[in-house]
Amino acid sequence: MKPSDFLAPDLIRLNLQSSTKEEVLKELVWMLDVREEYRPILLDMVLQREALGSTGLGEGVAIPHGRSLIVNHLHLVCGISKKGIYFQAIDRKKVHLFFLVIAPHREVSNQYLPLLGSIAKLASDPENIERLRNAETPEQCLEILEQICS
Repeated sequence: MKPSDFLAPDLIRLNLQSSTKEEVLKELVWMLDVREEYRPILLDMVLQREALGSTGLGEGVAIPHGRSLIVNHLHLVCGISKKGIYFQAIDRKKVHLFFLVIAPHREVSNQYLPLLGSIAKLASDPENIERLRNAETPEQCLEILEQICS
């Protein structure tokens, strides 16, 4: 599973406006292609997941994620913060690159964990992170993800 398999230009935001962990999670959840009334429920679920431990991997990357009964397929959005956000990442540095993954509670297609692994793998290379941070358009971001994860 590659991130580019689940993303489209409208699911990528190159200039997140948030300045706190809670704000960025809300901004990401509101990017999801789900019914408006589901968004507060999904935000609460993501915040609860974060309370268990930060999904900030370090090196400027976070993968907030969770499973929910209110979605029927896997959702992924990507956001880039130029200024960075303190996200309680493992290395205590600001996070610039966010991938929010929401999967169905019972997912028979087995895409959730492989997708998380794929994102974590690309995030392990600082050069990949820098290339994504410097993308000038959502389309360019998708192209970079396709190259990195091919």
